[in-house]
Amino acid sequence: MWLDITETAGWVSPKSAHTTDLEKAKPYVWRELLKEYFLCVCITEGFKDKQIDEDDISQAGYFDILRYDLEAFHEVKDYAKKFVETIEPSPIEDLGNKKAIISSCIDKYKSKELDKFVKSMDKYLLKD
Repeated sequence: MWLDITETAGWVSPKSAHTTDLEKAKPYVWRELLKEYFLCVCITEGFKDKQIDEDDISQAGYFDILRYDLEAFHEVKDYAKKFVETIEPSPIEDLGNKKAIISSCIDKYKSKELDKFVKSMDKYLLKD
């Protein structure tokens, strides 16, 4: 499922994008892809000590394909970092104070709060 922007039933799925397909994409498509970018950043920030961003190119792929001003990427990244800072360690002693980073990021990804935040990024959508 890597960034193939081909229209299927109103949804654009990520893999072999043509510029014209990207230009025709609706704002909701860009929002969904920006949410996916948030999820990548969230997981990467959650595992900062593992430096997964050195081995994973996902964020760069979204950066290349999304039609947002650079400021939107900065705001999403800041939002994700702040969210990761709020993830509490497990209170279960056997889990050694570890955090549920991936599931927390997925829950946030599915949230109305993130939908609202991402919609506010429409002001940074680049015009044709």
